[in-house]
Amino acid sequence: MFAAAFLAMFFAAIIMMACGGLIETGVRTAVPPLQTASADVVVAGDQQYHDAGGDPDEPPILPERVRVDAALVDTIAALPGVRETEGFVFEGAPPAGKIDAVGVVAEPGVDLAGLEQRIDAELDAGAVTLVGDERGQAELRGAQASGVTVMALAGVFTAFAILVSVFGVASMLALSITQRQQDLGLLRAVGATPRQIRRLISRETLLLSLVATAAAVVPGQLVGRLVFDLLADQGIAAEGLAFRQGWVPTVAAMAVAVVAALAGALGAGRRAAQIKPAQALTEVSVDGRLIGRGRLLLAGVVLVAGIALTVVTTSVMSGPLTPATGAPAVILLAIGASLLAPVLMKGATFLVQWPVRALGGVTGELAVLNARGRGGRMAAALAPVILLTAVSTGMLYMQTTNDVADRRGFTDNLLADAVVSVPTGVDPGLVRAVSTVPGVAGASAYASSTGFIEAPADSSPANEGWTLQGVTAEGAEATTPVDVTAGSLSTLHGDTLALGDQHAARLGVGVGDVVTLRMGDGTTLDLRVAALFSAQEDDDTLLLPVDTLAARTTEGVSTRILVTGDPGTTSEQLVSNLAAMIPAGEGLAVEGRDVLFAEYDEQKRTASFAIYVMVLMIAGYAAITVVNTLASSMTARRREFGLQRLAGATRVQVMRMVGLEGALVSVSGIALGTAAALAILVPVSLKRLDSVVPAGSPAMFVGITAWTIVLTLAAMLLPAWRVTRGRPAEAALAVE
Repeated sequence: MFAAAFLAMFFAAIIMMACGGLIETGVRTAVPPLQTASADVVVAGDQQYHDAGGDPDEPPILPERVRVDAALVDTIAALPGVRETEGFVFEGAPPAGKIDAVGVVAEPGVDLAGLEQRIDAELDAGAVTLVGDERGQAELRGAQASGVTVMALAGVFTAFAILVSVFGVASMLALSITQRQQDLGLLRAVGATPRQIRRLISRETLLLSLVATAAAVVPGQLVGRLVFDLLADQGIAAEGLAFRQGWVPTVAAMAVAVVAALAGALGAGRRAAQIKPAQALTEVSVDGRLIGRGRLLLAGVVLVAGIALTVVTTSVMSGPLTPATGAPAVILLAIGASLLAPVLMKGATFLVQWPVRALGGVTGELAVLNARGRGGRMAAALAPVILLTAVSTGMLYMQTTNDVADRRGFTDNLLADAVVSVPTGVDPGLVRAVSTVPGVAGASAYASSTGFIEAPADSSPANEGWTLQGVTAEGAEATTPVDVTAGSLSTLHGDTLALGDQHAARLGVGVGDVVTLRMGDGTTLDLRVAALFSAQEDDDTLLLPVDTLAARTTEGVSTRILVTGDPGTTSEQLVSNLAAMIPAGEGLAVEGRDVLFAEYDEQKRTASFAIYVMVLMIAGYAAITVVNTLASSMTARRREFGLQRLAGATRVQVMRMVGLEGALVSVSGIALGTAAALAILVPVSLKRLDSVVPAGSPAMFVGITAWTIVLTLAAMLLPAWRVTRGRPAEAALAVE
C-alpha cells in the first residue's frame, strides 16, 4: 500500500515540477545574447503595451518591432561610465532615424546598476534597458510573446495538473487507508485515541510525501525540459529562449504535493479514526456507508462549477476563446463524476448484473457479489477509469471540434482565389496591373498586424488587441468578407480605417469621426472612420489602407496581393492568367488559395500541439493512477482469493472472476466518463458546428476505449495472477 501511495505522490510531484519549470521559463524569458554579447547594457524598444487597460502585471506584447531613436547612440555615449556604444539593426528596414537597439559597453570597474539608472533617465516610455540574459530579447523580437505563451500554457496546465493530481493522490491514499482498516481497528482496540490515529496517518503521509517529492526533483526537471524542447521544436517557444528551472518552482511543487497528500490522508483517515474499535474490526471485509457527506458535498460543488463553466462556454465565449472555459469544464465534470464513483458503481452493477451472470455463470455470480459487497474498493477502481476516459475524450474532441469550427470560419472569411507573392514589396502599379488581368474580379495588396484603440476608450477581445488588415481601397470590397453599411471602402486612403458597425456603436463613433489607434510598432495614429461594415459575430478585424499599415510593420512593406476571380473563372484558370502576366526573373510567384489554407493549418497545428501535450501528460497521469489503484487493490485481495480456492474455486475461475470485474469496471468507467465528456462536448458542438456530434475521427474514441480496457484488465489480471500463484492455504492466512 505504501508503495502505491508513494508512486501516486511521486508522479504528481513530477508533473507539478515540470509545470513549475515552464512557468519560470516564461517569467524569466531568458535569451542568451549573440550579436550583443559584448555589450554590458542593451537599450531596445519596449515590446510591452502598458496602457491596454487589462492586468498591469500581464501587459500584451506588441507584434511588430518597437524601435528606438538612432540619436540615442550619441546621447548614451556622452554619459559617465560609458566606454563604447553601437547601434544595431536586426531585421527589416527601419524608418529614417530609427534603429533596433543600442549596445553599451561600460568602462572597467563601473557599477552597472548605477549606469543602467543613468541610461534610463535619458529614455522615453517606449524604450527599456536590458542586462544579463535579458539582452537577447532585443535580438529575438518574439521572445517576450513566446515567454508569455509558454507561461500561459504552463499556468493553465498547472491548474489542470493540480486538480487531477490532488484527486489521484487523495484517491490512492483513501484506498490505502481503507485497506489498512484492520490495522487501525487493532490500534483502536488496544487503546489508541482518534487523535493518535489521525496523527499516525498524518505523519506517515508526511514522511512518504517528503521522500516521494524529493525523489521527483531530477525527473521533474527532465520532464520539464523535455516538454519545453517539444514546444520549441513546434515553434511555440521561440528559438533562443532558454529553459530555466530554479529552486522556487521546485519547492512550490513539493509544497503543493505534500499539502495535497496530507489533505487526502486526513480526509481518508477521518472515518478510520472516529469509528469504535469493535466496529472497525468487523469492517475489514465489509463496506460501510455508501458515500460520506463530505465527499457528496464536494462532488456537488465540483459538478456545479463544471456545469457553470459549461454555461459560460456556450453562452458567453465565442470562437477561439471557447477552450478557455471549455477545457476546465471537462476537468471539473470528470472529477465530479469520479467523486460520485461509489454511487455510480452501485448503479452500474445493478444494470449489468444479469448479463454478467448469464455470460459468466458461477464466476459471473462471484463477480457481481464482489462488486456489490465490496463497492468501496470497486468504486476506488472505477474513479480513475472515469477520469482517464473523460479527460482524454473531452479534451481531444474539444480541440478537434474547435479546430474544425475555426477552419470553417477561416474558409468563410477567405474570398481570395489566388495569391501573388512579391518578396521585395508590392508596388501600387502592380496591384492595378493584376486588377486588369482577364478573370480577375478584384485585387488588393495585403498586410496584417495587431493594434489597440486608445480613444475612444476601448477593450479588445481578451485584451490581446484587434486584428489589423491592410487593403487596397479599390479592391477591398472584392477581397474582404464584409458588407459595407455606411461610407465606402474605396475611400480608404491615408490615415483612415473601417470597422464593424456594432463595434462602432459601442465606441459611439460614425463615418467621419476620429479614432486613435496604437499600432503594432508602438506608434499612435489618429485615423478617420471611412466606412462601417457588418461581419460575423466573432470578427475582430479593422481595415486600414495597406500603405498606412505596412509602414508600421517590422518588414515595412506589403509582400502579397490577394486576388479574387470572376464567378465563371476557376482557381486554376485564374492562376494561369496571372502567371502569364508576371515578369520573369523578378522573384514574383503566383499560387492558388491552397497556400493560405496550408499556412493556416500549420499555424493551427502548432497551436494545437501544446493542447495535445497537455492532454497526453494529464491522461498519462490518469493512466498511471488507474494502474496504481487497480494493482494495489488486487494485491490486497490475496486472502480473499485464497479462501475462494479453499472453498473449491480453481485458479482459472478466480482469474475469470477478476476478468469479469475488470470488464465491469472498464465498461462502466468508459460509459460514465464518456457521459461526463459529452456534457460539455455536445453544447460546444451545437454552438460552433450546429451539430450534436463533435468533430473528430471516431477512431480516436475507439483508441481511447481500447487503451482503457487493455489498461484496466492488465492492471487487474496481472497482479491477480501473481497473488494466486502460491498455495491457497497460505494465501488464506495472509492479512489484507
